[in-house]
Amino acid sequence: MTQFNPVSQSAGGQASFIAVDWGTTNLRAFLMNQDGHIQAQRDSDRGMLKLGSAEFESVLSDLLGDWLTPDLPIYMAGMVGSRGGWQEVPYQQCPIKLEDLSEHLFWLTTSLPNKVAIVPGLRGTGVAGLLDVMRGEETQLLGALDWLEEQGRADESPIFCLPGTHCKWAQITEGKVTQFSTSITGELFARLNDESSLVKGLPKSNQLNEDAFKKGVQASLQAGGILHHLFSARSRFVCGELAADEVRDYLSGVVIGHDVNDTLEALKVVSLEVPKSPVLIIGSEALSERYALALSSRDLTSEFLAANEASIRGLKRLANRQAVSANNPTTGAL
Repeated sequence: MTQFNPVSQSAGGQASFIAVDWGTTNLRAFLMNQDGHIQAQRDSDRGMLKLGSAEFESVLSDLLGDWLTPDLPIYMAGMVGSRGGWQEVPYQQCPIKLEDLSEHLFWLTTSLPNKVAIVPGLRGTGVAGLLDVMRGEETQLLGALDWLEEQGRADESPIFCLPGTHCKWAQITEGKVTQFSTSITGELFARLNDESSLVKGLPKSNQLNEDAFKKGVQASLQAGGILHHLFSARSRFVCGELAADEVRDYLSGVVIGHDVNDTLEALKVVSLEVPKSPVLIIGSEALSERYALALSSRDLTSEFLAANEASIRGLKRLANRQAVSANNPTTGAL
């Protein structure tokens, strides 16, 4: 899994805007210059789940402090725009060009001196033809396109994988999201890992047991389906094929293996030649490592882009597009 260096910290130049990544558990704010470089960062654990709708403005105001000036617009992405967030912002319908999200920003009415906008999420259909939604990942996908363009790879159309509580898989053609699918992978594993009889009484570890994980991925490739494969975590331990400290990572391999296998089969990737472009994984480093291992079991390479980095890049693109539109009202889009 290839990685790259993040955006530089403590950059010079005049501050241009404030980027806010407001998720379910955390709030992060970045003072940015026009080139997308971070001048300062402030973090809080006041995520969406901890707040009532009337608390968001005061929490943001307390965090930003002396950044609250009329010349710094604030662009927010994530669950802040969800039902139960600061303000529910309508989803935009796919297919949609990600750059065009700048035309659908939701501008809040607040008592803050700054203008404050929320990036809308997306609504579309998944690989099964069923309705699907995302909120926050659309900004990360735009940031991934920004990175590809910076690397001189704007003509590539990789598969995008955004692992997390709810893993997103997306396909983008010429900057337009044509289809995306959500798997409840992370939440399923969390429930099984915390509450199920499959792991009761077994030790936990924060360090990945790669061999055990790979055994789970290989099990996911066999006949029988995910329900059968999940129980094998218990039966293989009871029968001595798995050690006590292997079971949880084996179980993780089964769950992630099925996410990867089922999605790739639906996208018909594995029945074709291996894609020229690596799968681009956008997420945390630890979780992305597991997806990279599962993808390698299907002879697919991958690259890693930190979710935080992708969000910042995406908000930079939207902020700069807004600035161009404001300075050239007759020309509109870039």
